[in-house]
Amino acid sequence: MSTNRLPIGRAPRALATALCGWLLFASANASADLTVSYINIQRQASFASERLYAGKTLASRSSELGFKRGGEIAQVLVDIGDVVAKNQILARLDNRTLASNLNQAEADTALAQANLSAAKAEVQLAAKTEKRFRTLFEQGNTSKQIYDEAKLSLQIKQAQDQVAQANVKRALAAAKANKIALAEATIRAPFDGIIQSRYMDEGTQILSGTPALKLVELGPIKAHIGVPSRSRDSLAIGGTYNLSWNGQVQPARLMAISPEVDPNTRTLNAVFKISDGIIPIGAVVELLLEQRVESAGFWLPVSALAASDRGLWAVYVINRENIIERRLVEVIHNEASRAYVRGLLADSDRVVNSGVQRIVPGQAVLPLSTEQSIAESRQKTATDSVIDPVTDLVIKSRDEQANAGR
Repeated sequence: MSTNRLPIGRAPRALATALCGWLLFASANASADLTVSYINIQRQASFASERLYAGKTLASRSSELGFKRGGEIAQVLVDIGDVVAKNQILARLDNRTLASNLNQAEADTALAQANLSAAKAEVQLAAKTEKRFRTLFEQGNTSKQIYDEAKLSLQIKQAQDQVAQANVKRALAAAKANKIALAEATIRAPFDGIIQSRYMDEGTQILSGTPALKLVELGPIKAHIGVPSRSRDSLAIGGTYNLSWNGQVQPARLMAISPEVDPNTRTLNAVFKISDGIIPIGAVVELLLEQRVESAGFWLPVSALAASDRGLWAVYVINRENIIERRLVEVIHNEASRAYVRGLLADSDRVVNSGVQRIVPGQAVLPLSTEQSIAESRQKTATDSVIDPVTDLVIKSRDEQANAGR
C-alpha cells in the first residue's frame, strides 16, 4: 500500500489538526454515557400464532382378511407387496368336503323337484275325479259316499303337493347354503390394494375369523391429527392446509373434524386427505396452523427483553430527555426472534432493542434508531478513512485500498 508522507515542516500543523478533530469528537459524546439503538413500537390489536400439531397417516381403507369358516389352508396366492384388484382370489381352503356337500344338496334338490312334479300330476288327476263324481252325484247317478271319497282324495293330493313344494324350497336352501360355504372357502380382495402382511401359509389349520392377510387400499391416504377444540374455528372443511413430513411439505384437504373430544388426548380428530403419494402410510406428520389471537400488545425483539421478578420481563424506554426508564411487561407469545408483550408501554415509545445489559434506569444515552444505525454502519464500512495523529499519515479506506491494489 502506497502512502504520501507530508513534508517535515508541515508535521506540527497536521498533528495539531488531528488533535483538534479528536477533541471535537470527544466533546460531542461527552454529554451522553452511551450510544444505544432503539425501535419505535406500535400497539397491535391481535397477533397471529403458529402452532404445530402432530398426527399419523393412515390408508383410506385397510382390512384384515380371514376365512368365515375354519379349515386347512390349501393355497395362498399372494405375498407381501403384491398389488391386487377387487374380487381377485387371494387364498383358498381345502374345499373337497364342501364340494361334496354341495353335490349332495343339488341331488336332493333334483329329487324334491321330481316329487313336486308327481304331486302336481296327482292333484290334477284327483281334481278331475272329484269333478266327475260331483256331477254324477248331482244327477243322482252315484252315492254320496263315493263322491265324499273322491273329494277327500283331492284334498290329500293337494296337501301332498304342498309338502312337495316345501321339500323343494328346503333342498334349494340347502344347496344355496353349500354354495355360500364353498364361496367362503376363498378370500377375495374387497377393493384394489396392496398386500401389507401375510400371516398364514399352506397347510395351516385356521379358525373362523382369524386374519390370514392384511390389505391396504391404493391411492389417496388420510392423516388423522389431533387439534385443540379452541382451534376448531381456524379450520374449514374442504380447505387446503400444508402438512410436513421429513422436511417435505405436502398440501392436504380437510375432510372432516370429529364432533367429540377424545377423552384421552382432549383433542378433536381432524381428518385430511393427501392426494400425492410422497408420504408413506404410518408416518408422523405435522400441521402448521395459524391462529389469530385477539389481545392488544406490542411486538418486540427478544434482545429487548431483560429478566425481572415474578415471571415478568423488563424493557428499557428512552424518554424525551434521552434518559433510560425501566418498564415491566408480560410476554403473551414468543417466537424465535421476537415476542408479543403487554404492559406499561405506549405507541411510539422508543424501546432499546439490544444491549440492554449495558444500561441502567436513569442513565443518559445518545439514541440512535435502528435504521440510522444500519445506514451509518454501512457508510462507515465503505468510507472509513482516518488520520494517524502519531505518524501524520492519511490511511485510505478499504475500498480505496482495494482499488489501489488493482
